[in-house]
Amino acid sequence: MHTAPTTGRTMSSTAQLRRAPTVTSGVRADIQGLRALAVVAVIFDHIWAWPSGGFVGVDVFFVISGFLITGLLLREHERTNHISFTVFYQRRIKRIIPAATLVLLVTVGTALLLFNRGRFYQTFWDAIWAFFSTANWHFAATGTDYFLADGPVSPLQHYWSLSVEEQFYFVWPWLMLAVLILAAKVGVNRRRLVTGLVMAIIIGASFVWAMFDTQANPTLSYFSTLTRAWELGVGALIAITAPWWSQLPARMRPVLAWVGLLGIIVSIFVINGTMPFPAPWVVLPVVATALVLAAGIGGEQRFLFPLTNRVSGYLGNISYSLYLWHFPVIIFAGTLIRPSSPVYSVVVVAAIAVLSALAYNLVELPLHKSPWLGGKMSRHRRRSEWLAWRRQYAPAMKRNGLAGASLLALGVVVLAILPSLSPNPAAGYVPPAPTTGPSTSPQADAVQAQLSAALSASTWPEFNPPIVNLADQRVPQWTENGCLNVTARNFDLCSYGASAPTRTAVVMGDSIATSWLPAVISALEPLGYSVQALTKESCPIARTDVFDPAARDTVFTACASFTDWAQQKVQQLDPDLIILSDSFLSIKRLASQAEGPVAESEWTAAYAAALAELPARASKVSLMPPPGAQNLQSCYTPLSQPGDCIRSIQDDFNLLLRAETSAATTAGTTFINTQPWFCIDALCPAFVGTSAVYADSGHLTATYSESIGAVLQEKLLSIKIAPPSP
Repeated sequence: MHTAPTTGRTMSSTAQLRRAPTVTSGVRADIQGLRALAVVAVIFDHIWAWPSGGFVGVDVFFVISGFLITGLLLREHERTNHISFTVFYQRRIKRIIPAATLVLLVTVGTALLLFNRGRFYQTFWDAIWAFFSTANWHFAATGTDYFLADGPVSPLQHYWSLSVEEQFYFVWPWLMLAVLILAAKVGVNRRRLVTGLVMAIIIGASFVWAMFDTQANPTLSYFSTLTRAWELGVGALIAITAPWWSQLPARMRPVLAWVGLLGIIVSIFVINGTMPFPAPWVVLPVVATALVLAAGIGGEQRFLFPLTNRVSGYLGNISYSLYLWHFPVIIFAGTLIRPSSPVYSVVVVAAIAVLSALAYNLVELPLHKSPWLGGKMSRHRRRSEWLAWRRQYAPAMKRNGLAGASLLALGVVVLAILPSLSPNPAAGYVPPAPTTGPSTSPQADAVQAQLSAALSASTWPEFNPPIVNLADQRVPQWTENGCLNVTARNFDLCSYGASAPTRTAVVMGDSIATSWLPAVISALEPLGYSVQALTKESCPIARTDVFDPAARDTVFTACASFTDWAQQKVQQLDPDLIILSDSFLSIKRLASQAEGPVAESEWTAAYAAALAELPARASKVSLMPPPGAQNLQSCYTPLSQPGDCIRSIQDDFNLLLRAETSAATTAGTTFINTQPWFCIDALCPAFVGTSAVYADSGHLTATYSESIGAVLQEKLLSIKIAPPSP
């Protein structure tokens, strides 16, 4: 991008803003390089979760977009004294819609083939939201739902950033034109200065809101246009102040550019998902990108080879297609191949590269350069334009089309082969020989037999209830009366069990304890118990600080106050039996950030401390949480087999098992290892009989929870914890 020559006299900063340089249109090599860096970082992060801050590539795109679009609009206004919104939105449609719509159609079609019915419906509606540029609000709404946050990832989730951009451009061009017109009417000749001041206000307001909302609503703030607008605004402000940046000494430009480039790289490797995001950490990649953009305003960057080389240039050219295609490929490949397989990375990278290159050459570039939506012109001229376009692009499109058809045929073959390449964790499983003689635990033996059948199954059962949306199979206590989070308001509503109870039981813990409620009620109600829930999502029993699962590195202070209140209620109830359970994943959320043996020691002490606070009279039972399995909503597909949904016991489960066993022994509490109710030989199927075990990847379905009530009752009776009602 080049600026017009200036006079020999040095201009003041105000004069520079007042005077806009004439800019010749062209593609800046450094910007293409920034696009390449950004999209590669995003793709690497999504495939390998490395580098840790690869997701900031989206923020780099935001700044670039704000810079280019605002510069385009300003130059048009300075050249013609108006902004043609018809032309502007026609350009946006040509640039954005064809490639994005193609990916939406292909994704929905592929989802129909690869996903189960419920997940296909979800993907279809995701596509509708994405097409109308509202995907960010849609995903924010589903992301703030505690249950759905653990569900399968949408192959269209990356469309949230495109929605943010389009929403910004629904507002900013109109606001900018209004400011420019107002500036002229009141006699203000410094239009860029006034426009810059307005944008500075927008940036400030959006950033302040981002700082607040990141703490208050972490998931919503990540997707929100209101918290992201300032990032596009920074790019816009660089474009508005371009005349000033064009006056920078030539020696400063490489320094500024390299500082910016290094800032982006540092962001990519230093920022991670545990940090508050988008604010304040997004400041680093945003400011760094702005520096690179500003440094290149005065002329070509000759000392930025990492950004201006041919490879970066090509990747920058196809960066939009790369971004569109990469996420559906990753998600669909994950349904066919286990990500831990060495084949996975090869297939994913190859598919992303091929599909992106083909889409760019067959759809994105030809339509972007076509006369389509080219404005008013005579019929003769339009025909001439289309003929010229066909001469230029038709031969290459035919070649690429043939290549695409060949690759599509190859892809069909690969789809047929890939499932066989995915290792089955239960491939070597041998069902145990049947035992002879009377059983001392017939209910537990029956469950073990069903688990063995599930591990040996080669075909899917006829699920009852059907798997359409697993979220609908969560335990009723989850949503009924809000008993996922028991408070003083709903305390009485979260009481279950016998209508004329002779004994009282209390269930304490987090959402895992909530998912145990049907089992506990089924086990204890026939024995004359009432069952009182005292549960709060994400709050373990252990007396230690944990991070808020939504706010990353923020301590979940609500847990301490809830635990204090719950302990008081237990003392008042003076129950006969207390059953405790919480998620094994909580041990990964320790505010101390302890890991391994150190985390085990901390958890043991904290869990024992919590047990010691409970009423001495009550019998206390610590239930090990379910070990979890693959999410059926994701792994149950028309091409998958039951073995694809089997999961081995995780290290964190064993860590919690040792910690809580030790704590229970110290506190004189009965500990029940429930692993045999879900797994055999550390292999855990996702279904038993015709029922899904989990409503996600860790919380029990209502059907399975109730079904193992008989096993729980059998165990409690055998250890004389819950004697029959007299």
